[in-house]
Formats: sequence, C-alpha cells, structure tokens
Amino acid sequence: MGKKNMSPKMINEPSATMFIFAGNNGSGKSTIRNLIIDRIGVSVNIDPDALARRLNPESPESARVSAGKEAIRLARECLQSQRDFSMETTLSGGYAIRLMKEAKAKKFEVTMFYVGLGDPNLNVERVASRVRNGGHHIPEKDIMYRHHASMQNLLNHLGLVDHMLVIDNSALNGEIMLEVEFGKVKHREVVLPEWVTPIYNRLKSLEQ
Repeated sequence: MGKKNMSPKMINEPSATMFIFAGNNGSGKSTIRNLIIDRIGVSVNIDPDALARRLNPESPESARVSAGKEAIRLARECLQSQRDFSMETTLSGGYAIRLMKEAKAKKFEVTMFYVGLGDPNLNVERVASRVRNGGHHIPEKDIMYRHHASMQNLLNHLGLVDHMLVIDNSALNGEIMLEVEFGKVKHREVVLPEWVTPIYNRLKSLEQ
C-alpha cells in the first residue's frame, strides 16, 4: 500500500473486532484485504461475492440475495460467539449497516477499510478487465448505483465506525488518505482526492 504504512497494532486490543472492507465493485477491496488479512490475524473472512460464485458459478449476480443471507448468518454466528471476523461489502445496501449496529450492541469494535476510486467509470473499466480475465460480471447500472449509495451509507453511519482507513486505489497503489480513530481524524494527506473530501468534511463536522 501507498505512502503511509499501517501498523497491525493501529487498533487497541478489543474483546472482539468486526473488520469491514468496503467499497464499490472494482475498487480493489479484495486486493487490499488479501494484502493485510494475515497481519490482522482474522480466521473468519466473509465475502458475499465469493459466496455468490460458490452458489452459482455461471451467474453469481443471480445468487446475490442468497449469498447476502449466508453472509449475514456467518456474521451473526461470529457476533454471538464474540469472535473476530472480517467481511467485504459494497456498503450500498442495508445489511452491512444492520450488522454494524448489532456488532456495536454486542460491544464489538468496528474497524473499516474503505476503498474508493472516485470515478465510477473506472470501477466499470476494472470490472470489465476482471471479466476478461475470468472474473464475474457486474452490470454497469449496479456499479453506478452502488457508487453513490455506498458513499451515502458511509456518510450517514460514520458514528458506527471506531477505526477507519480511507484508501484511494485509483492508481492501484492503495494510498491511505485518512486515518480515523473514534470519530477524530488522526492523519490526512495534504491533498485529498475529490471523492474523499465529503468524508473528511463530515468527520470534522461531527468533531464539533
């Protein structure tokens, strides 16, 4: 990842932690997760996209609802047993928000890695490239919708997140733009991408 190295001990040792890798399709959240998952030491990793591919390899999008239900079931098992887990989500729907609320109610700490590109056309291009290499297709209209819905959900529910890294992956080098702990900005790049500015502004307004 880019300019600022993340220490695996950026997070105080909680009794249990929910790690969320969030961002639109094609943003690179799976790549980011694969780079750091061993460092955070979580054995239960829930990926609705992978579950959908397992349920219907020929048409994963048609299995999205079933995969989402399975992801919720697995997450709730971890919540019930007070077990650390990670999950991937576009954050464009309601299920991840509901799970975050349940996690907070059960005294979990919530740590989010939010990965973005800014321009949804770049997300479309990267998904198309992934398809050419054997990956699964996501309709362009879904990517465009999720681009806006994901950001709106993030802005509306920042209070649920204890620790957050906002990562710009536009250049495929995963540069950390913001580091946030308990609602306070601990680090920010001097020049923020346009898509990150609303997050920063919302955080600063919540600090007041």
